[in-house]
Amino acid sequence: MTRTLLLIAALLAPALASAQSAGRPQYISDDITVTLRQQPRNDAPPVGVLKSGAKVSVLESLGPESFARIRTADGREGWVTARFVSSQPAAKERYLQAQQQLDEAQKRAQNLERELTAAQQQLGQAKPAFELARENESLKATIGELQRSAETLQQRYDVERAKRRTLITGASLVGAGVLLGLVLPWLGSGRKKRRYGDF
Repeated sequence: MTRTLLLIAALLAPALASAQSAGRPQYISDDITVTLRQQPRNDAPPVGVLKSGAKVSVLESLGPESFARIRTADGREGWVTARFVSSQPAAKERYLQAQQQLDEAQKRAQNLERELTAAQQQLGQAKPAFELARENESLKATIGELQRSAETLQQRYDVERAKRRTLITGASLVGAGVLLGLVLPWLGSGRKKRRYGDF
């Protein structure tokens, strides 16, 4: 009885995992192009090509080392290698978002600094001194919060930039390895032909 239950659980596990991921937004992972195919085979006819960061919906998955059936934002459906689909946007997108948030926080901080300067210039004017001092302290506190937010965003920006550099370095090393793998056998076969031709 226990063996039967374990066998049933093992058979149902992939289907349950596929059902959990179906319909959730997913993303094509970093700095690659992925071929969308008609069937879950590497030799199946292509439907199109998806770039890194393309938003897709997973309709079905045959496992992380197999294929996933997806739907693109423009409504195309097909199969891609499952390992290229990620639940997170591409590092480039996260990097750009962090940079944009940092720029916005810095602009807000600059605007508040200008307001603080204007408030300080009004200290000798009509408003009572204690009211101006209270506004001044409030603006200082707001600027402090924005500066801390800007520092946090700067740290996120630096982390995303480091991740992107690592990805680019890894892609370069893989490309160099593929190139060497193609060139070295060709050079070796050329030498063998010349050696046998000498006799």
